[in-house]
Amino acid sequence: MRTRTYLSWMVAALLTCGGMAAVRAQESAPPASATETIPVSTHSTLASHAYEMGMVQREDRLFVDEGLEFFRQAVKADPQFALAHAALAYFTTDPKEEKQESALAVKYIDNASPDEQVLIRWMNSTKNGETVVAISAMNDLLPKYPNDKRLGNLAGEWLCAYQGAYEHGEAVLSRLLKNDPRYYPALNNLAYCYALSGQPQLAPPLMEQYVAALPNEPNPQDSYGEIMRMLGDYPAALEHYQKALAINPHFNASQAGVASTYALMGDERKARAQYLVAIKGTKERSTQIGYRILYAMTYYREHKPRLARAEFEKVDTEAHAAGLTVQEAEIHRAMALFNPDAVSALKDLDEAREDLSETRKSNLLPGDRDNELALILQARAFIAVNAGKTDTAQATLKLLANMAQTSRSTPVQEAYHSANGGVLYLQGDYAGAIAELQEDPQNPLSLQLQAEAQTKAGQNADARKTLETLAAISDERVETAFAAPPARLALKHDATRPAQGGAN
Repeated sequence: MRTRTYLSWMVAALLTCGGMAAVRAQESAPPASATETIPVSTHSTLASHAYEMGMVQREDRLFVDEGLEFFRQAVKADPQFALAHAALAYFTTDPKEEKQESALAVKYIDNASPDEQVLIRWMNSTKNGETVVAISAMNDLLPKYPNDKRLGNLAGEWLCAYQGAYEHGEAVLSRLLKNDPRYYPALNNLAYCYALSGQPQLAPPLMEQYVAALPNEPNPQDSYGEIMRMLGDYPAALEHYQKALAINPHFNASQAGVASTYALMGDERKARAQYLVAIKGTKERSTQIGYRILYAMTYYREHKPRLARAEFEKVDTEAHAAGLTVQEAEIHRAMALFNPDAVSALKDLDEAREDLSETRKSNLLPGDRDNELALILQARAFIAVNAGKTDTAQATLKLLANMAQTSRSTPVQEAYHSANGGVLYLQGDYAGAIAELQEDPQNPLSLQLQAEAQTKAGQNADARKTLETLAAISDERVETAFAAPPARLALKHDATRPAQGGAN
């Protein structure tokens, strides 16, 4: 189970006062509304149908591209359909579309019913980094609509995947399943919640139920594959991804899953071939660029930095042309982490910050910009610490401290603690560094520094446990590609060393 950051304590406090009371209210009190679900306000039958199909495809079946297309049809049929604008902004990965649709949801919000307006505020606030507003909106809606399964599922997913409030997310999702054991989107999200919260052994049995209940749908097999990949069981992951593709050869998430699994297994040539199929299989430009980034990463995994950098520069040009600002910043962040020259790496990060600068950020919602900037600054602090550049590390920490005072975003808060841990490490305060780095327990960069600080402090057993945690991470993040393989190599080297006499 993760260590709570300041934000997590704040989330827990708000949920204890409101969210858990809301869960209990759902179990014991009748709903205050006259309907089972939040009303959907549009004068257009076509728009209403398209919105419903968007939710079916995106939430129930997890057909991401198809769901987005239906939401686009909904706002085309009724340009003043506020909730459809909010849903499109919430689910898209295109920052320009996200900002545009969020603004349109606000513009037409008076056309929505009062409770729709609360849901719109929740959706927009989650993307704007306004955590307190989002939690307040969620706490207002959950007890009022205890039988709105999609609402509960959205809330549970957000709590687990984006806020790290695992216990509260599990409570919301478990209540949904108690009321309707056949509501499988919640079953899917509960399994992910367990996997993310440090209880991975609880996830596969839920996946077995999910697959058995929907044997002709690809997403149960796809989710099972992703969870097995998270657990490091790559053969099982491939088996489930391939079963998903056998059900539906066009279920592109599984095609990308196959590619990423091969990448984690070290078969980078096969991974690239599979990524190319995934790139061809999606119409969403932002998704294509995301897969191109993963494709380029395979060259770093192969220890071919020149090829990797050349490929990343190509993708950067395309991302820039498409106005995909966050992806541009991610590309420069990746190149910085794998750049062996600290001075040049810091210049890469300067370019990443420029991608998010005042002249470019018009494409972004504030929350998206702050989250990506926090990751850039965290990488900057990490590189500075490893290069012994105390002044750079301290200057970066100051920037993150200023952000953390005003932003309640989880990435911002965790990046601040990580950078503070790095500065304390440079100052020789290893105990303080360890405590701060433990506030960011899922970031590979923090785990790597934490293991080094524990070793410096003479905590060899704890350092090994931290390395084991780092080595076990199996995801697509650039930080994982950078930090997890050396951890695995260190553990392998340690296991082959002759036994030494005496205790640590």
